[in-house]
Order: sequence, then structure tokens, then C-alpha cells
Amino acid sequence: KLIEQGVTDTNISFSNASENFRFASSVAGFGMLLRDSKFKNDLTAKEVMRIAKGAKGKDEEGYRAEFVTLVEKYSLLSK
Repeated sequence: KLIEQGVTDTNISFSNASENFRFASSVAGFGMLLRDSKFKNDLTAKEVMRIAKGAKGKDEEGYRAEFVTLVEKYSLLSK
């Protein structure tokens, strides 16, 4: 079933976006690094870690901390 929803640009800066949005963007960015996407531009593992750590939030289950650890390991292996 097709569901459509309009999106309004409210001009919120990335730094003022929700923790969930910022963390999700770090996960998407990491995926681009892994695939060596042409859309990653100058994104680095260090930048992905910075965004993820800044948006870790409460992280009751520890999944976000585990993601940061995964990116750190990737960064070490890719050198």
C-alpha cells in the first residue's frame, strides 16, 4: 500500500537536529565509506565517529557504543 507524506524544510542546522537523526546519518555515512560510494565526498571514519559519539545519547542497550567501536576498528584496519 503506497503511503505518501510531504516533507517541509524547516532549515534546522545539522548540529541542532535530533540525536536520532544525527546518529542515523553517521550510520549511513559509514555505509558509504564501506562501499566507497562516490557520494561520500570527503567523509572519513574520524568524522563518522565524531558524529556518532556526539549523538550517542542515552544508549540503554549499548548498540550505539558498539557502532562507535566498530567504526574505530574499521579506521585501524583501513590504515
